[in-house]
Amino acid sequence: MDKEIFERQASLPAWPTMSEHRVLLKEEIMSEQIFGAGEGTEKTKGAAEPEIDPEKEKEMREEGKAAAILGYVPFMCFVPLIKMKDNPFAVKHGKQGLILFIIEIIAVIFLLPKISDLFWGMVIVLCLASAVTGIYFSIQGKDWKIPFIGDLAEKIKI
Repeated sequence: MDKEIFERQASLPAWPTMSEHRVLLKEEIMSEQIFGAGEGTEKTKGAAEPEIDPEKEKEMREEGKAAAILGYVPFMCFVPLIKMKDNPFAVKHGKQGLILFIIEIIAVIFLLPKISDLFWGMVIVLCLASAVTGIYFSIQGKDWKIPFIGDLAEKIKI
């Protein structure tokens, strides 16, 4: 994979740093390995995978349309994830629908005042505890990553 990264670096714009180039290229290569490449050959574990025929891809999209639509209906998002797990088009929409469904459930829970107050109270306590823990590790000169938040913070480009 590293050889492919270095071969493709010349085609990227000049403004990202070298590490950003590597991340972008790894994402591009992984995407090609999962969803297929438009042109050229792709390699997964040393073996060349066949390119997806445009007609077959169109047929796959047509077959997955109904399941993809159901993916956005609350409670029905599991249909494409279970019944159409071999269809990448339907699964992609099913995953997005699942995330929306989870957000919808959270929104409904927050409509209940007592639960909402309890949740936000816990969030404030956890933030305060994380801040105190961060200060403690900072004083000791140690690195510490807050669970979940640390991963998001690393993705922020400043």
